[in-house]
Amino acid sequence: MASPNEGAELKFVSSIRYKFASVSGDEKKLSDALHSHLIPLLDKAGSQHKAVRDAVFQAFISVNSFVKPVGVLLPVAALVDQYKKTNSPVVKQLDLSLIKQGILRLDPPRRRELLPVVLRAISKETSSAGVAGFFNIFLRLLLDIKLPSRGSKEDLALRESTGLSDPKDASYVSQWLGKLFLLRQDLALATEEDLGEKLAASPSGLTLEDVTFLRSNNPQTWRPGSPNSLSLPECKTKAIGFLASGAFTDYERHIPTICAAGSLDSRITSVADDILKRSKVDLENKDLIQSLYDAHGKFPAAHRIQVLRVLSKSVVACGFRDEAVEAVKQDFNLASGDNASVVGLEGLRLNKALLAFLGWIARNGPDSGDESPGMGPALVLLLKDYILSQGWPEPNPRGTQSQIQDEQRLRANAYETIGILARGSHFEHKAKDSLVKWLFDSLISDPSPDVVVYIESALSSMMGLFKPSVATETRDLEILLLEYMTLPEGQGRRTARHVAARFANNCLPYNNLQARWINILALSGSSSERRDVLEEGQRGLDPWWATKLHADDALVLPDWTKLVHMFFDVGDGEVEQNQMAVDKISKYALFPDGRLRAFPIAIRYVKQVLFLTAYGEDKLEIDWESRLERSLQNDLKTRDKLRQHFAASNHEALLSLLNAAFDGLRDHPDLGSEDCIGCLAEILSFAPSATIISPLSERAEELLPWIKSNNQKVRQSASSVFGILSPWNSQSAQFISQLRTFIESCGGAPSAAQSAEYQGSLACLGSYFSRAAYYGKIAAQDISDHARFLHKRFSDALQQGSADVTAAALDAIAQLWTSNLHFPEKEDDLAATLEPLAKLAASGNEKAIWALGRLAIPTLADVSGGEADPAGKILDKLFSLSEIKRTEVHLAVGEAIACAIARWDSEAVQLGLDVEPSGPGKSDIIEALRKRPARISTTLDKLISDCKTTKPSLLKASGIWLFCIIQYCSTLSEVQSRLRECQVAFMRLLTARDELVQETASRGLALVYEKGDQSLKGDLVKDLVASFTGTKTQLKVDEDTELFDAGALPTGEGKSITSYKDIISLANEVGDQSLIYKFMALATNAATWSARSAFGRFGLSNILSDAELDPKIYPKLYRYRFDPNSNVRRSMDDIWKAVVSDPTVVIDTYFDAIMQDLLKSILDGREWRVREASSAAMADLIYGQPFSKYEKYYTDIWKVALRVLDDQKGSVRAAALKLCMGLSKTLVTQLQENNSSASARAMIAQVLPFLLSDKGIENSVKEVKYMSITTVLDVVKNGGEALKLFIPTIITRFLGLLSTVEPEAVNYYYQRVGEEDREGLDKLRSSAATRSPMFECIVDCLRSVDEGVMREFAPQLVLTIKSAIGMQTKIGCGEVLSTLALRHSLLLPPYNVTFLKVMETQILDRNHETSKAYARSSAYLLRSATLEARERFTSRLLELYFGAEDETTRQKVADAALAIAKISPDAFTDLETRLLPFAYLAKHDTDSYVSEEFDAVWNQHAGGSHTVKRFIDEITQIVSEGLNTSKWALQHGAALTIASMLTALDSAVGKDGQFAAVDLPRLWPVLEKGLSLKTFQGKEKLVSAYPLFIQHSKTLWSTDSAFAAQTKKIAIREAKRNNDEYRPHAFQALAKFAAARDDLDMYAEAVSLVSEYLKPDVEAHKVTELERRTSEAALEVVMTAYSRKKMQSTPLAILENVVAVAEGAKEAISLAKDTWFTGVAEIMNQAGEAPGGPGDSAAGIVATRWFRLLVADRSDVILESQRSIRAKALGAFVKAWKKGTFGPVGEQGPLHEEVEQRLKEIIGAERSIDVQKLLDQAVQQLVS
Repeated sequence: MASPNEGAELKFVSSIRYKFASVSGDEKKLSDALHSHLIPLLDKAGSQHKAVRDAVFQAFISVNSFVKPVGVLLPVAALVDQYKKTNSPVVKQLDLSLIKQGILRLDPPRRRELLPVVLRAISKETSSAGVAGFFNIFLRLLLDIKLPSRGSKEDLALRESTGLSDPKDASYVSQWLGKLFLLRQDLALATEEDLGEKLAASPSGLTLEDVTFLRSNNPQTWRPGSPNSLSLPECKTKAIGFLASGAFTDYERHIPTICAAGSLDSRITSVADDILKRSKVDLENKDLIQSLYDAHGKFPAAHRIQVLRVLSKSVVACGFRDEAVEAVKQDFNLASGDNASVVGLEGLRLNKALLAFLGWIARNGPDSGDESPGMGPALVLLLKDYILSQGWPEPNPRGTQSQIQDEQRLRANAYETIGILARGSHFEHKAKDSLVKWLFDSLISDPSPDVVVYIESALSSMMGLFKPSVATETRDLEILLLEYMTLPEGQGRRTARHVAARFANNCLPYNNLQARWINILALSGSSSERRDVLEEGQRGLDPWWATKLHADDALVLPDWTKLVHMFFDVGDGEVEQNQMAVDKISKYALFPDGRLRAFPIAIRYVKQVLFLTAYGEDKLEIDWESRLERSLQNDLKTRDKLRQHFAASNHEALLSLLNAAFDGLRDHPDLGSEDCIGCLAEILSFAPSATIISPLSERAEELLPWIKSNNQKVRQSASSVFGILSPWNSQSAQFISQLRTFIESCGGAPSAAQSAEYQGSLACLGSYFSRAAYYGKIAAQDISDHARFLHKRFSDALQQGSADVTAAALDAIAQLWTSNLHFPEKEDDLAATLEPLAKLAASGNEKAIWALGRLAIPTLADVSGGEADPAGKILDKLFSLSEIKRTEVHLAVGEAIACAIARWDSEAVQLGLDVEPSGPGKSDIIEALRKRPARISTTLDKLISDCKTTKPSLLKASGIWLFCIIQYCSTLSEVQSRLRECQVAFMRLLTARDELVQETASRGLALVYEKGDQSLKGDLVKDLVASFTGTKTQLKVDEDTELFDAGALPTGEGKSITSYKDIISLANEVGDQSLIYKFMALATNAATWSARSAFGRFGLSNILSDAELDPKIYPKLYRYRFDPNSNVRRSMDDIWKAVVSDPTVVIDTYFDAIMQDLLKSILDGREWRVREASSAAMADLIYGQPFSKYEKYYTDIWKVALRVLDDQKGSVRAAALKLCMGLSKTLVTQLQENNSSASARAMIAQVLPFLLSDKGIENSVKEVKYMSITTVLDVVKNGGEALKLFIPTIITRFLGLLSTVEPEAVNYYYQRVGEEDREGLDKLRSSAATRSPMFECIVDCLRSVDEGVMREFAPQLVLTIKSAIGMQTKIGCGEVLSTLALRHSLLLPPYNVTFLKVMETQILDRNHETSKAYARSSAYLLRSATLEARERFTSRLLELYFGAEDETTRQKVADAALAIAKISPDAFTDLETRLLPFAYLAKHDTDSYVSEEFDAVWNQHAGGSHTVKRFIDEITQIVSEGLNTSKWALQHGAALTIASMLTALDSAVGKDGQFAAVDLPRLWPVLEKGLSLKTFQGKEKLVSAYPLFIQHSKTLWSTDSAFAAQTKKIAIREAKRNNDEYRPHAFQALAKFAAARDDLDMYAEAVSLVSEYLKPDVEAHKVTELERRTSEAALEVVMTAYSRKKMQSTPLAILENVVAVAEGAKEAISLAKDTWFTGVAEIMNQAGEAPGGPGDSAAGIVATRWFRLLVADRSDVILESQRSIRAKALGAFVKAWKKGTFGPVGEQGPLHEEVEQRLKEIIGAERSIDVQKLLDQAVQQLVS
């Protein structure tokens, strides 16, 4: 038994069901019922009573059947609301079913209202089926939603309005939208059975559950054509738009957007890409990155690409080690190898994105703080596998050529990424070595040069990994590098030498022997060796480079003894594995034949290491090699240090190195001999005698072949080594004898072939004897013969030897003199030696000067044999060389003087000693030949005294010599004691004008300071400072001592500092005595002797920095820093740096003072240096300063800058230009950044008025003008609104400038060319004017014109137009008006009348291009002009035309009319009743230009003859006006217009063939008046048109006898005109007139007029063309002027009259055969058609006369056209004859035969088939 509630519920359900059933037939009532009762009914489906639920279900089935009609509307909103609120699954299911049906029946607005209801709390739905259905409903609603513009208020509120205010709902919807983008069409349409298989075969990133959800459990959801199905592409497109809206945050839509970005639909990807670009998602969020990695593992390839691109922007993503490695592994498996599932273009894209991601990891991956390997090794292995999968070492080509190239680029990228990844990773030793070896193998084997570059890059990146600290690691790396260093280049294999050398340099320490051996191998390549290999080898051997490559490590030189053992060991030990075995020829294991080039390099390198080791310098500079060489040559301490080191060094190793050098000379003389002999010479110069030189002397003989070398350096080194070694050789006497024998065999002068050996032999002898003497092995008396022998060779060389032989002889004999072995004993011998030697020295021969100094060394030079001792004479000769100008010669003289006065106490002599003296050599030479104190004192006295002289050459020489003496003899007490005096002398030299003397003095003061003891140094500094301060006077700098050239230090007042007195005056003026320090320091600046000036050497900068300075000095000092003199500039910079500790503060503090001084000095300075320095200083001062700081000076700065821009000095102009450019750049930059700022407006307000004035763009100075123009152009380009106040001025000024900037050459050429060339040139000039930058500036200004600007601009423009003179200016004015009319037509009406009034005169400009430009402007202005203004302007054009005195004015009017026709067609149409008739008249102007222009106007707007007929009244009126003027040209044009008009009317005549009756009275007066004009060129057109008028005016002359008589009178009158050119046309007109007037018989009268022209001269060749045409016209009169009326009545009489005249005109017929035959054909046709009666008996005679005239002169009818016309005439004759016009044919038998015979003869002679046919027709008519 049912409960009461159950019964009530059942009753309720039953009642509702009944209500539905009762209204089921009425859709509207059913809809209303559903809205009120459906929800309660469905609510009962959740009842606890089963019976109720069953009843509801049955009712639901009924409802489903009731609502099938589409017109039934369901309460969808209520159903959705019920679905959201109920907890009953049954109710939800029923609601959902009805919602799906009902939602499709709603209109779009109501569907859109449902969207927030559907989406709200969608994430809370628990039923998967229900939520799937609701999501499907959402997609249907989404299609109707109208998305607002992105960023709009509606867009920002869209999240709330769509029901997504809950972040969970938004995230849920976005997540499923992202999955929607992953849904492919094949998955959407697959059956349930196939779905799983498709997902497995082609992953999409979706699970089976995801696809089921998106299909809403129905496979038909997305099937096209199915009921209620959805379109997948359309939904996706709408979904991406919804994602892009404000309904979602960047985080919510990020991954769904990535899903969309991988779509194949460009509509979707374009929006998705834009979203990703605009996204503000924090890519460093770990949760986001984790979600991206998770998504990457599920997505298909296209979407993985998008994920990788995003990950490649996140640094945090690089820290997900496992995820990153797994992602890379998965993607490589997908797209690489034989089992790749993603191939083709998509595979390439995936690999590209993957490599980009790996590159990002490589560059941004976390540094492993510990020794853990990190992800690097794993990724490297994956990349390696990727490359191997492509094919290795050579890739396997796959796909198209484009794909192969893409694969190659990816391969290259992979190699590069391997290097970058490896660089930041930790590898095990074996893995690291294996990877490097693999890369080296790739390098030598990969066939693509483009890929090889990236392999080298990878190897370079890995260098940082190799810092071996364990011997085994070092050894492995050495073996690896040596393997690839020595690997030969072969077929298909390239060299890896460069990379191997780089590895050796970067990865192995500098003291590693194998690394240096690799460098040597790099340098020893063949001549084709790559430059980079050589450079790397050189860099590896350079110790300075080692300090840069290994900056963190102290430089440790290789052990030179180990190097010797490694390179030059000749023992029998086993060759190491990494070294090449010795071959049968080479002595040294490392240098087989293939490596012989490396041998001299190794020799040189070991020698360098040896010397560096001995030198012991810790820190090396880039020029260490040259510094070492200078120290060895010039520093005794260094030389002694080397001797000591060599004495204590490993003698065995040293001997091995020297023996190797000898072996190189002996075994391979063609390879590196210079290095080997240089090694011997340099080492033996410092080697100990007993342990090194003596054992090695046995090989001295091997040097003898090298003295023959043509290489002077090799020859000198060989002789030096020979001299060092041979005294210890037991066979030395034999060597000397051999050398002497050869010298003797050459005689006094050796031949060219003997010269080298001769020089070498002399050098060997000199070297041998001198070194033997030093060793104490010989005495002077023992070799006197040899000494005399050498002296004799020396004398011979001075007299007749070549320069090289003389130099060798000088060197040899000087060595003997130095070693006290020889001296001329007699006075004569000394003179014979000294004089030629002095003479040679006077020529500037430095070797001779050097020898002079050595000549004074021997003991005998002190022995006086006459007035003076030899040493004194020698010194006198040296002192006499002061006139020589070359500085280097004076240095040699100074050295020679030092040798002469100090002998072996002079460093100059000691530095030449290259052996270790012993025994007598030391005691008798070195210790015996000491200084000459008296000579030293005397010489110093002389030089100090000469430093005071005024003779420039002596002053210069004395300073240099004094410098040399201090340099070489400073250790001597005689010199030390006088250093103070030397300092005074050098101080005096500072005042010299010669810059070199000043530099010498500066260097000399530094040298005095350097050589003096500590006490002296202090005293010297004190004296120097005291001399500047003036507190002491012992340094005697006179007031008039000139320190500077005039202008070098300008004071800004037209004066400059030149003397010491000027310095003191300036110091007193500014109240700062410290200026003396500064300017005296300045005087010692700029030395080529040293990198720093004397000022810097003495530390005066520090003194000045501690002094209190008067602020007045700052402006001057600031300006001097920019002095054009580089010396002054550097000195002032030094002073500035010394006295100004913080330049920014000083400049800020004294900015106004500095600026005022610069503004004053730039104008007041009379010297160019001041102006140039001021300009440069000003540019530097304002650079980077805020405008407010120099705003008050801004205009003044421009004024002075532009003024100085015209300076006569080029460098000043350059500085001023730089200043102007700086000002311009500053202004433009300010405008570009913010052209509406206060600073920008202030700058424009100040500078533009000035620049636009006569001091700127209108300046007469070209440079100033152009600079001003350029600046204004830049300002206009960037000025914006701030320019409006200046637009009128800018435009008008620039219009004026257009004519002034044209090159003078153009104007010169323009004045000298013809008129035609001028027109072409004018076109070019006008085009250039409107395309110039200045006109572009004008156009830019016009863009900003508004009403306010126009109000000021219009009057100024009018004035500019009126006052313009130059063509370009006028062209510009016209273009400005045109531009205004085009762009600002709305602003023109108030000014149109004014502009057009101005144009009325401007269009008449004399220049053609100018007038055309103004004409165009006028046309543009007419577009917006009022009708009144248009009429006024066009009326003015007509006035100008009819009032023109010449054709020029009419041409201008023509231009204006054509411009209006083309540019303003609407205005022309409005005025066509005036302009078209005018154009018709003017197009017949006698001037060709006017005619052509108006013809174009007419053709533009007229329709031909009908337009003439339309405007006949207006045309006749304007023609009448033209005829009534007194100007012939207009009268003639009007007459021609009449002719043309009649011709046009003729073509438009009606069916009756007559002109309109109303038109005839208008036409006749103007025609009559035109014909009454005197004949003129062209009147023939009018007279030719006259018969047309007669022909079409029959109604007039047939009814008006007076008119008829007048027409005849005019025809006769015109025929009687006495103008030869006109006559033929008048005759033709007469003939046509007679033919037209069928009421007249004027044949006799007409023939009488022309009769005299029918008989020209019988000799046709003498007849002119004019006579021929006249005769032809006369003949036409004869043949045409007969009476047509009589022809109809009495044709025979007419024919008889005509033939009678024609028989008398045979000459005319012969000249005008065409006219004759044509006329005959016409008259015969007329006669044949006449109905006239039979003729008399004489008729046959008339026919015979006509026929014989026709066939007369048959041979003269040559042309086919004439023969054809004749045939037609014969046919017409036969036809008329046969008709009986000439009487009965039967009575004319003889004529019949004659005609037939003649016709056949003519046919037989005729060549033309066409003519034959015509003749045949005539014959057929004859015989018929």
